[in-house]
Amino acid sequence: MQPKKNERIPKKRIIILIVTVFVVAFIFVQSMLPKSVSARESDWVTDRVLNPALAVFGLGPLTHNAVRKTAHVAEFFLLELLLVFCFRGRTAVAFGTGYLAAFLDESIQLFSDRGAMIADVWIDLIGVSMGLLLGVVLLRGSRRTDGPGM
Repeated sequence: MQPKKNERIPKKRIIILIVTVFVVAFIFVQSMLPKSVSARESDWVTDRVLNPALAVFGLGPLTHNAVRKTAHVAEFFLLELLLVFCFRGRTAVAFGTGYLAAFLDESIQLFSDRGAMIADVWIDLIGVSMGLLLGVVLLRGSRRTDGPGM
């Protein structure tokens, strides 16, 4: 549904759209990084941030592969959650856009030295599905308290 000519788009929707664009850019830029750079970044996060933080609680250590795959899920969870709000609850469009982003994310890697993996698309879709589910729950809850739309 298009806003009427004199109807202003709420600031909240504009902010969500801007954040969504930044999340997509972040995901795609990460896909363009050479394998060595990407591995160095995830190794740093694993070794310097996550494992020391977990050690405080007597947990861990995490493997580098587990961190990389969890990052895939987290990125696409956040993206899909934002897409649900961008598309105002049109779940099929939001899911299709999230799926397309996951497909493009791996396709970008065909042109780098990393190579694409179909398993990563499936992992991304786990994040998309989780984000869709939470987004729908949040939207339904907000519609009960705020009225229709966002």
